[in-house]
Amino acid sequence: MRSSLVLIEGDTATEEQLMISLRNAKQIVLGRALRYRDVLHIAADSSSDLEAAPRDLAEVQNVTGVITLAARLTD
Repeated sequence: MRSSLVLIEGDTATEEQLMISLRNAKQIVLGRALRYRDVLHIAADSSSDLEAAPRDLAEVQNVTGVITLAARLTD
């Protein structure tokens, strides 16, 4: 399992907008961080799916940035 914790920038992005299809990855909205939007936990079965997830989230309307805070890669 591969997973990462990402910080979403964009004050006007809604939680519903962030619940997009991330191929074979799944995201869990953990909560809001001051001056940012949300902190998400993303879990995926492959590294390529995990790497694609932040790019997909960056394309969501009103998202101005995606910052990876941590990543964990295990087999």
